[in-house]
Amino acid sequence: MGDASDRRPWIEGPNENASAQSWLTLDDDDLLHRIGTLADGENEDDRLLEVVASHRHFFIRQEAAKRVRDRERLFAFENDRHIGQILVRHLTRRDDVTYLERLSDRSHHVEVRSAAQVQLARLWQRLDAPKTGAFTPVATPAASPASVEPVTSAALAQDGVDGSLLGWAAHFVVEQAWSHLGTKATRELLVRTRSTLVTRHPTLASFEVTDQAQVSASLDGGIRLPREAVGAVAAWLTAFRQAVSEEAPDLEQVSVRATTALMADALRDAGFYAACDEAEAGRRR
Repeated sequence: MGDASDRRPWIEGPNENASAQSWLTLDDDDLLHRIGTLADGENEDDRLLEVVASHRHFFIRQEAAKRVRDRERLFAFENDRHIGQILVRHLTRRDDVTYLERLSDRSHHVEVRSAAQVQLARLWQRLDAPKTGAFTPVATPAASPASVEPVTSAALAQDGVDGSLLGWAAHFVVEQAWSHLGTKATRELLVRTRSTLVTRHPTLASFEVTDQAQVSASLDGGIRLPREAVGAVAAWLTAFRQAVSEEAPDLEQVSVRATTALMADALRDAGFYAACDEAEAGRRR
């Protein structure tokens, strides 16, 4: 995990000394929104590279680097260790958790909140202790940052769904039952419901339940899982919640949306809530 001395401190915008045409005159929220809403054919490499080379927070510079069209122009920064960290897209500090949580909670732009939530899920995975809960969700295999990081902060993309996001969704849902039923009973319900569904949802084979009732995923092939994993995990967690209600009928369960509120925008973008609604409707039929 990175130390505070490993990276220069960031400066929150806007930068009053920047030119009127510069995006650095925007505050952090609006700057991230401007970067995130660039059209596919829009070339703003000059402004993006100005952001990459700035002293703005690492997450902002990272998002700007991702949108640079002429990747060769980034090579000029490869000997700058701070810019090099952007090129491998590797957030590791607990300071970054605070920054991303604030974006997730306060940003006025849904695109910014969603991107921050996805990045937050990945960062929680990397840290030695999770922010919440008594157990650690998805364990990511050791690998170089460049080998596991996708080129986008989208929750769902053509190459699949962000596995860390689904892992944290499972964590928040399972944690509620775990705190009431304990490890043994929670694990039994997770294993039973997964076994029942794995034939219909083969991507659940990528998930396992540890002895501590942790839901872990194999991300050996990269941080993204097949898109079908969204519906599979939604079906599994719906079945799990139903099993919990049968085991403990007096337990008042909070809705999936309320339980996963901190990741709500990213999960909505991935289609997770729609998949949960479909799974619940199917169980009622």
